[in-house]
Amino acid sequence: MKLYKNAIILLLVLAVLGGAYYFVLKWEPKKETVKNDTVSIFKTEKENISEISIDSINGKYVFYREGEEWKVKDNSSIKLNQSKVDTLAYDIATINAEQVVEENPQDLAQYGLDSPTSTVEVKLTDGSIKKFFIGNKTPTKTAYYFKDNDVNTVYTVYSGKGESLSSSLDSYRDKSMFSVNAEDITSFTIEGKNRQKLVVTAKGENKEGQIGTLSAWNVIEPYNINGDNENINKLVLNKISQISAQDVVEDNPADLGKYGLDSPAYTVQFTHKDNQTVKLFIGNTENDVTYVRLDNNPAVFSVSSSSLDFKDVKPFQLIEKYVLIPNIETVSKIVMNSKEGQITMEIIKNGDNYEYKVNDKTADESAFKKAYQEIIVLKVDGIAEQQAKADSELSYTFYFNNGNPETKIEFVSMEDRNYVVVKNGEGNFYIRKKKVEQMFESIKAFAENPTEKKE
Repeated sequence: MKLYKNAIILLLVLAVLGGAYYFVLKWEPKKETVKNDTVSIFKTEKENISEISIDSINGKYVFYREGEEWKVKDNSSIKLNQSKVDTLAYDIATINAEQVVEENPQDLAQYGLDSPTSTVEVKLTDGSIKKFFIGNKTPTKTAYYFKDNDVNTVYTVYSGKGESLSSSLDSYRDKSMFSVNAEDITSFTIEGKNRQKLVVTAKGENKEGQIGTLSAWNVIEPYNINGDNENINKLVLNKISQISAQDVVEDNPADLGKYGLDSPAYTVQFTHKDNQTVKLFIGNTENDVTYVRLDNNPAVFSVSSSSLDFKDVKPFQLIEKYVLIPNIETVSKIVMNSKEGQITMEIIKNGDNYEYKVNDKTADESAFKKAYQEIIVLKVDGIAEQQAKADSELSYTFYFNNGNPETKIEFVSMEDRNYVVVKNGEGNFYIRKKKVEQMFESIKAFAENPTEKKE
């Protein structure tokens, strides 16, 4: 009997296992039909939109299309970020509902649509007009209530769509005052009420007749001297190219005085390589923000004060500090005069060969070039506050083989520690006496033993 019961149980287990095996092999889940709940509220081509009017809690303005460019009605001088306005037109051209909330609503106030957050009116190229309303955010804050003026239905649209249709005019402005690369600037001028006028120009590709070929710039005012390439780029050009507006403070100010722009503290002007000129007026500073205006734009911008630090750059920072650094290939003779007498260094060219002499004695080439290096590496140390009036204690004159006029450098005692450096009769800078004396001692030693080879 017990065996009989066990056999029945075994048969039942096999039946269950067999049924399960069949169910696993044969059963397939019923495919779910995906329901598309997207509701198209409005659709057109972006190019069909000729005018967009937005009246929102963030302000009222009208964009209109003129050719390929968007402008602001009644204030076409406002520069717009064209790509941002194009994006707005694209957002309007296709408006889909996230969901239908209520058809034939009796109470629009519960959705904020009795007094909309934003009213958008769109004019199409065929003359037709569409009007839309943006209400409150939904309780989940992920969407806005929305209504088409022509349809008595309340929808929701995604928050991004609602925000783009209620943004302020400022969010569509082009806040760039100008666009220029540092390497494209060919000249600049900085003027101010309490600073020296600074004028710097690029030498250009033709440097024929210029002495000191290391420099690509001339500091024209307040000195006529070669510029320091590195400092001009680092302290001025790179700074100018990075100026950007934080905000547009006022489009057409009736009173520039409140910004300090009726009589600017500074005026900065620079020229591009294509000969276009930009003039920037700099006014008052408040809380690390400075007010500025462009010559051809009535708007007042605010910029970070630190981005305008270049306005206070000292002319001495931008000059090449070498007393005189001509290429040895252009030099025929150097005559040095002191209380101890005269030393003459000559370079005589015979075809492709060179002969070097000092005081008519043949000199070793390496020794000559070492002595030459001692002369040209001299650098000035600062601005001479007074013109030199005494006789020079030491001088040297460079004579050239390329048609350049001779250049005379004189060192006139200014005080116990310094000489005024007088170049062709003009002395603007001083140099430490110790540096000049060390140079002169090296030249004297070379003149006494000109054939000693130098490493």
